[in-house]
Amino acid sequence: MKPNEIKQAIAEQGYTLSMIAEVLEVNLSNVSGVVCGHTQSKRVADFIAKIIDKPTEEVFPNVTSYARPKVLRGMARQQGIAQLQQLLAS
Repeated sequence: MKPNEIKQAIAEQGYTLSMIAEVLEVNLSNVSGVVCGHTQSKRVADFIAKIIDKPTEEVFPNVTSYARPKVLRGMARQQGIAQLQQLLAS
């Protein structure tokens, strides 16, 4: 989402960035920086996403560190292990 879309979504819930900053006990500039993409804070990003009821990675799609790690299970895990073994052997 773009910063103005995030701010609008927060406002639609009846909140402001300064209210979020106060609740999280951080500076307003920290919250604003996360919204605008100038700084990163998973804690702030997760809380903003929770407020607007969207996944963090949807609100901040360009921040890879906010994404949930991919966990391989079952056959996909076994294939991953085989690929790693081949890489090690080469």
